[in-house]
Amino acid sequence: MGRRGSRPGSSRGVAARLLAALAVALLGSVAPQPVLAQASAAARTGKEPFVVTADKLIYDTDKKTVTATGDVEISSGERRLLADQVVYDQTTGRMVARGNVVLIEPSGDATFADEAEVTGDLREGMAKSVAMLMKDESRLAAAQGTRREGRIVELEKAVYSPCPICKDGTGGPLWQIKSRRVIYDQDAQTVSYRDARLELFGLPFLYTPYFRHPAPGVEQQSGFLTPTFGTTSETGLITQVPYYFALSPSADFTFAPIFTQTAGVVLAGEYRQQHRDGFTRLAASGTYAEMAESDQETEQGKELRGHVKADGDYGATRNSRAGYNIFLSSDKTYLDRYKLSDEDVLRNRVYFEGFEDRNFWTVDGYYFQGLRTFDDQDRIPVALPYAQTRLISQPLRWGSVLTLDSSVLGLTRSKGLDTRRLSTRFGWTVPHVGAIGDVYRLDLSLRGDAYNTDGDPQTLEAGGGTNSTGRVLPRATLDWSWPLADMTDAWVHEVEPMVSFTMAPADANSSEIPNEDSRVFELDETNLFEPSRYPGLDRFDGGTKVAYGLRFSSLGPRATELSGVFGQSYAFSGGTDLSDQAGVGDGFSDYVGGLYVRPSPLLDLSYRFRLAKDELRFHRSEALAALGPAFLRFNVGYVNLSKEPGTVTSGGEIGTVSREELVLGARAQLTPRIAIGAQTRQDLSAHQTVANQLGLLYTHPCLVLAAGFEQRFTPDAKLGNETVFLVRIAFENLGAIEAGGGLFGSQQ
Repeated sequence: MGRRGSRPGSSRGVAARLLAALAVALLGSVAPQPVLAQASAAARTGKEPFVVTADKLIYDTDKKTVTATGDVEISSGERRLLADQVVYDQTTGRMVARGNVVLIEPSGDATFADEAEVTGDLREGMAKSVAMLMKDESRLAAAQGTRREGRIVELEKAVYSPCPICKDGTGGPLWQIKSRRVIYDQDAQTVSYRDARLELFGLPFLYTPYFRHPAPGVEQQSGFLTPTFGTTSETGLITQVPYYFALSPSADFTFAPIFTQTAGVVLAGEYRQQHRDGFTRLAASGTYAEMAESDQETEQGKELRGHVKADGDYGATRNSRAGYNIFLSSDKTYLDRYKLSDEDVLRNRVYFEGFEDRNFWTVDGYYFQGLRTFDDQDRIPVALPYAQTRLISQPLRWGSVLTLDSSVLGLTRSKGLDTRRLSTRFGWTVPHVGAIGDVYRLDLSLRGDAYNTDGDPQTLEAGGGTNSTGRVLPRATLDWSWPLADMTDAWVHEVEPMVSFTMAPADANSSEIPNEDSRVFELDETNLFEPSRYPGLDRFDGGTKVAYGLRFSSLGPRATELSGVFGQSYAFSGGTDLSDQAGVGDGFSDYVGGLYVRPSPLLDLSYRFRLAKDELRFHRSEALAALGPAFLRFNVGYVNLSKEPGTVTSGGEIGTVSREELVLGARAQLTPRIAIGAQTRQDLSAHQTVANQLGLLYTHPCLVLAAGFEQRFTPDAKLGNETVFLVRIAFENLGAIEAGGGLFGSQQ
């Protein structure tokens, strides 16, 4: 097996830490000299001497041997060798340790043997009945270990397991690896197995005649990565076997082909490189297969299909960066079919940005690929350029600051309207704290917008000719709040009334100005107090209005809490294109707010709403509840949207949607190691099930087993209804084996 880290040059080890590598410390230990001779050698070489203690130390001048017996301890630095007897033959240069041989490493790992022997030059050695207890409590045992050629360690009949042993000593570990022979090559830094068998619950689970992984401590090495396998309704059986190439300490390449039962073979790969001031990541895949029915616009048959995904970020100077994010697919269903990604819109961006102190600038280019069934790619604009800058002055008189915000945007479509926009805003902000602790903030601004269009600004179609227009938009906003705090016993209470008053020109949204970035609006507590409640610049929230509300919170012992926000706005004069349908119009707006309640660790409640100002009927309700102790936890989610602005269609229209949805879930901890969970999502307005999920989790100190089953009923989606079964088995120190439908998204 190869070893692939989170990034080149700094990868994390996932291979089993076997005694094959750690036995080198025992088999390759420096043979101790007589104490005086060793001390003399240490004085000449500058190396730390060995210290030998024993009940008896016998020098045989005729045989030229030194024998230490009785609680022998040989130490060098933090390494210690313990034995009942140690014999050193000065003639052959060999040392033999017998009886309860223990080598304790500075790391805390301990190696045990009945008998160990090494040569003076450390090139040859042998140990019998070798066992190892590592500091992470992993264990390995072998009938015999041999060191040869100064670099090869062979273990015969080896068994490895990181699983703890039962306290009563009965029963074996949860899983273990048995191998006829384990070979550790110090030069190649690899550990190889011959006839390896993985046993789970004492039963054979997996066999391989040959298996190899990097030696412990090796950060990067070429080899096979953990394979994945599963089944889907689109492809049948599916498996992926990645091979990792370590090109250099800072670069690697993974070749990861995907083999399917009914949808052909996908060639996939990924290149990664870490630079001094950035990184590069390039991934791609391709196959020659039939397209899904939803993508077959002409005749049926096999076609080249694939995807490209690339990311890069590079430091240009100390205060600037440049980079790109590329994600493209050959068609709408390819990524989902082969479980490479479940994204509906692919975002592509190139950028160059700079920053210094509180100022920044950026120049971007965007291209979006729509994968939804209704997306018309010819009508999705390309944003190039999209440049922004923000400058903030140092504090001036009264603590005020000046700001300058500018943006340049160009939108180009294959079919439809082309738009070019230049916008600049100059602002002056003055903060102030009143005598009673109330907080004021005055914001004066002047914004200018210039537009040039090719097409119809209202329909976003190509017809309409070339037009240019502009507008000047002054705005004054005064914010006031009065944060109050108090304590009662162990509770801390905060109340903050807030008012925001804004004056701006009315009717600033000309029919000659297209609406590209403010087409979907939702009034809620997050934008109630904003001077402009639109998400973009194309629509100006003008007129004279005031927003008022209250924030409050009470925090008590054991993390108990009651907090929320409630508010409304009033428009003195028109100037907004927002309709009553969105909760905003002339006069009073709808009431908006949110509430969070946690009376005890057994119950969490949250609720967000929009309440109609006249009939006091909820237009939006979002409720979440989690209740129960940790061993039996229930979750309930409810969403009710009444005629909210919906999704923008390919033609640019915005409809209204009504949606009522209920989510019910539960999780039970049956035993300290076994947990089950289930969840269902119901569309109450359509009277149908959206998804069902069922899962099981088994956790053990050396193994994690997760199994999940999911049904998704989405006939309007790209691939229609889908059933997914997922199994994941993670072995401590060995990595993970996965099975199921959604396995391969992380690879690419």
